[in-house]
Amino acid sequence: MDYREVFVREYSDIVRLDRLTWIRRGYIDRSSLYRRVPMPDLFSVSGELIPLPKPRVDSASRVSVAEALLSRRSVRCFEDTPIPLDKLSTLLYLAFGVSKVEPGVYGYSRFPLRTFPSAGALQPQEVYVAVFRVEGIDPGVYRYVFHRHSLEVRARGDFGSSLVSAALDQDHVGEGNIAVAITVRWIRSSWKYGRRGYKYSLLDAGFAGENLYLASQALGLGTCAVGAFYEEDLCRILRVDCSTEIPVLLMPVGVPRSGCDY
Repeated sequence: MDYREVFVREYSDIVRLDRLTWIRRGYIDRSSLYRRVPMPDLFSVSGELIPLPKPRVDSASRVSVAEALLSRRSVRCFEDTPIPLDKLSTLLYLAFGVSKVEPGVYGYSRFPLRTFPSAGALQPQEVYVAVFRVEGIDPGVYRYVFHRHSLEVRARGDFGSSLVSAALDQDHVGEGNIAVAITVRWIRSSWKYGRRGYKYSLLDAGFAGENLYLASQALGLGTCAVGAFYEEDLCRILRVDCSTEIPVLLMPVGVPRSGCDY
């Protein structure tokens, strides 16, 4: 194959990978409009809810913060065994749950603060969970509804191969017990911070991703942050519009397989 054909093909893939992220930059200047309207809703629910069991925070207390930080590594090899639903519940609560409620913030009588930091506490992140092997819940794609500690059904079925394909055939994306996708509804941040809000929303997604690393480590699980994926393909799997909400991180989570070079 001619080298020019190789370059065009590879460059086209690069453009496709990050096209939405760059396109969204063109909308930043419009964001000041949103400061004239009420804050974008944090609490919308549109589908069937599955309540999660009470988190077992004590199960993670045996690992200190220092130990979790020093021992954390990206994990790409997982055991082919299911995890209990209460472990998934605890993982989501520790990484993304509500840690405190403040009265009278942004017009809300009860405003939630989360376990991750967020610019202005605006929480542009949305968290989606593709379930593969978890006891007590069917495989499918779910949204984590943090204020009710529940999963909202987006689609039922095994989406492992679809996620692997969207992530440029990185097999480990579909080999854990779950895969967590973190998206940003960047308008939440831009409503207050204007053009800086887009940058802040991406930073906030990174904070949430690190929370997932540490919560996984504390619970004897492992994860790996994946940033290479076709955004439109992942949007279709998650049932999001890829305009007001875009995916920025994809993180498989599972029981680490011993003897594997991570």
